[in-house]
Amino acid sequence: MRMPMVIGRVNRWAVLRRPVVSLLAVIATTTLAGSSLAQPVSFIVRRDFPVGTLPYCVALGDFNLDGVPDAAVVNFNSNNVSILLGNGDGTFRSGFTVPVGSRPTFVALGDFNGDRILDLAVTHFGSNDVSILLGNGNGTFRPRTSYPVGLGPFWVAVGDLNGDTVQDLAVANRDSNIITVLLGNGDGTFGPARNFVAHDGPQSVAVGDFNGDGVQDLIAANFNSNNVSVLLGNGDGTFGPPMNYGVGLGPSAVAVGDFNGDGAQDVAVANFISNNVSVLLGRGDGTFQAQATLGAGPNPIAVVIGDFNRDGFQDLAVSNSGSNDVSVILGNGDGSFRPAVNFGVSTTPYFLAVGDLKGDGLLDLVVPNNGANTISVLLGNGDGSFLTARSFSSGADPAITIVGDFNNDGVPDLATANSSSGDVSIFLGNGDGSFQAAGSFAVGSSPLGLAVGDFNGDGRPDLASANSGSNDVSVLLGNGDGTFQPPLTLTIGSGPTSVAVGDFNGDGLLDLAVANRNFNNVAIRLGNGDGTFQPIRTFSVGAMPRSVTVADFNADLIPDLAIANTGGNTVTLLLGNGDGTFQPARTSSVGASPVHAAVGDFNGDGRPDLAVANSGSNSVSVLIGNGDGTFRAAVNYSVGGSPQFVAVSDFNSDGAQDLATANSTANGVAVLLGNGNGTFRPAVAFPGLPSAFSLAAADLNFDGKPDLAVASRVNPGVLTILINNTP
Repeated sequence: MRMPMVIGRVNRWAVLRRPVVSLLAVIATTTLAGSSLAQPVSFIVRRDFPVGTLPYCVALGDFNLDGVPDAAVVNFNSNNVSILLGNGDGTFRSGFTVPVGSRPTFVALGDFNGDRILDLAVTHFGSNDVSILLGNGNGTFRPRTSYPVGLGPFWVAVGDLNGDTVQDLAVANRDSNIITVLLGNGDGTFGPARNFVAHDGPQSVAVGDFNGDGVQDLIAANFNSNNVSVLLGNGDGTFGPPMNYGVGLGPSAVAVGDFNGDGAQDVAVANFISNNVSVLLGRGDGTFQAQATLGAGPNPIAVVIGDFNRDGFQDLAVSNSGSNDVSVILGNGDGSFRPAVNFGVSTTPYFLAVGDLKGDGLLDLVVPNNGANTISVLLGNGDGSFLTARSFSSGADPAITIVGDFNNDGVPDLATANSSSGDVSIFLGNGDGSFQAAGSFAVGSSPLGLAVGDFNGDGRPDLASANSGSNDVSVLLGNGDGTFQPPLTLTIGSGPTSVAVGDFNGDGLLDLAVANRNFNNVAIRLGNGDGTFQPIRTFSVGAMPRSVTVADFNADLIPDLAIANTGGNTVTLLLGNGDGTFQPARTSSVGASPVHAAVGDFNGDGRPDLAVANSGSNSVSVLIGNGDGTFRAAVNYSVGGSPQFVAVSDFNSDGAQDLATANSTANGVAVLLGNGNGTFRPAVAFPGLPSAFSLAAADLNFDGKPDLAVASRVNPGVLTILINNTP
């Protein structure tokens, strides 16, 4: 069984009176642990992996002979190559580095000593040479051997340039306007340099057979002279004089393919200054037709070729360093192309690579981000699109996200409380993981808490927001069509930060529990069943309570409260008496500055446990419940910078409950997979979500897997949808 939908702060005591309750999930639902052979978790979102400083180029190959693509990343400022071994699911293990020469710019792969193990060739712009690193077959490499080339070597290509079946090198030297050829000896060493004139500023070089004679030729992209040079090979490692063809401004990379299916090789050139791609169709005799230009993003710096939509035609992928994205340009098979579609990556993408990272037959992209010191992985869908996050605009500074069916169509919707704009945004779901444009409904000042329930017994979901700026609660009665009536205002205390819903006096009517940060208490407003509420009752808790959560912690069938106290580094438990009152507070220690608590059954014993997000210690505390209102000592798990919210669900469908946190300073989400015995595996990060502040888990596209909706507390606000694509 898949886990049901989970709502931000709504729990199993917030029961509506119509079938819509199936959409209002139960955070405290008990799930029995399944097999220990749990599946890894994966979401449809760009994955970033750290590498060295100022990464320039990435190449993909199997360095440890496990049949899975690995990555080699050249780092310009740290003078090394990062090796990241692949896991076979589109992710990589933590990398290690291999030292190389000064200011490396490019890496190419080949088998230079004939042992059928991949080796590396790396250009060094600072030391004017090329390093050869022979592979050991286990992901490591032998110390480098260097060969001098021209001035400012920027790019290296691999091919058999003299027909002896041994791999050779061609190096583009940007500052000396030459192509250097190093002929391989077959034992991992190379002969002396041979130089051939190109034009002004050759930055990239590629190998192909442009005149169909079976001999490999060279083509260079000349950044300064805005053209490409074609050097036809003689078959002995020497080349004829350059033939030049005009392209766009600042050509920075060239790739060779057959775009019109005529058997003659064509070329694509990324033009950094003119923000386009030049396509030159080959005639098969070593000459080319005049360029056709394709639109790309700002400052396209690299281009690769692959069939991204599996139609048998070659397509292009272009990294745009000026707009932090990749343009995918699908080919029509006749030498023409469709308009570009862009996919976001991180800061200043450089020379990208293409490969099948998951072994599913679909081409993926790996992009080095020069400005972020990471690589981004874009997993292909096989239709020319790539798995990325979907974002939707909300009000300013959304502080919390919850799930409900606000228009009674059976499709999950989302609501955010927006602290700076003083309103609630309603996103009506389309059922495929996307949402309609948000509707806005005014509440009090600085809403930080939000909960859903049926407060007037009409079967329609209503909302309650805790407004820290106006020291009140706004009740929005739903119309059942995704709209709400004007707010009813309830006085509540000082600095209310969180609101939870439950039936605290057993009358079948929903009540409110609100954490008052400035009064160090929880205020209870018992519901009358018509959308109004009785006067306040307060109960003391710890210092600066930040969130309140409802569950039955002592198995007496009466709802209790758990409160995360930011000022005291504790969780307070208030056991309910069943008449709307609570027993004296019990406290448990957690991490530093706890801000949110969620309920789950993490060890499968049928007793509710707690997970607490600690913003001050960058951790989650897990407290296993004893079933009598007490808990075992907290166990802490590192998750990333300043977690603000934690959600519970079974993200990898193994029957064990997992955790997801919104990490505001780490700008992303962390997922901790549960082992089913109350322990968790190390966090897996999903970055690229600035100021992630809250999240909710629900099956947003009806595929049986819980997805995540993440609110980023920025202005204007952003709600990002992470679709779960765990196998």
